[in-house]
Amino acid sequence: MTAVEYPAWIRELHESEIFGEALALALIEVAKSERDQYHFGTLLQLETETKARLRPFLFKYGVPLSENIDLSDVGAIVSAYQSAANLQEFAGGIKPVVENFLSRFEQIARICPEEDRDIAKSMVRHESAILKWLTMESTCHPRGSLDDMIGELRYPLPTIEVLPEKKEHP
Repeated sequence: MTAVEYPAWIRELHESEIFGEALALALIEVAKSERDQYHFGTLLQLETETKARLRPFLFKYGVPLSENIDLSDVGAIVSAYQSAANLQEFAGGIKPVVENFLSRFEQIARICPEEDRDIAKSMVRHESAILKWLTMESTCHPRGSLDDMIGELRYPLPTIEVLPEKKEHP
């Protein structure tokens, strides 16, 4: 890895948070239930807080703080949610996307300079928390699915009692 590559990888971390924030906002707009809205709101808060934590890191390396990125894939993911029968089905469908991000973040954490290791590892925890949420939701184990995401937050959303979705019978 050269010095030129490393800032580009830092930018990649930031862009993933910009994308995640835009996605969460779009999903909140079309949420099918109060429970889904709370889950997407928690995702939004995680992405926003993480994006803010990354700014000093970006600045340190002279990486642009701009948020102008390609968000064209947001619409397709929102459509996938709208087409899914429920959050469980949607979560199973987007898990591979998050697994790819996690793999990339783990790679960055392995090769980054020691002085940046804490922030890189925090990104791995961040993405792992999202993956745990999706895994628990997609495997019918929703209770506590947000716990790791909430644990990463400095300012979590107020807790509300949101019961798992009930399966409707035809």
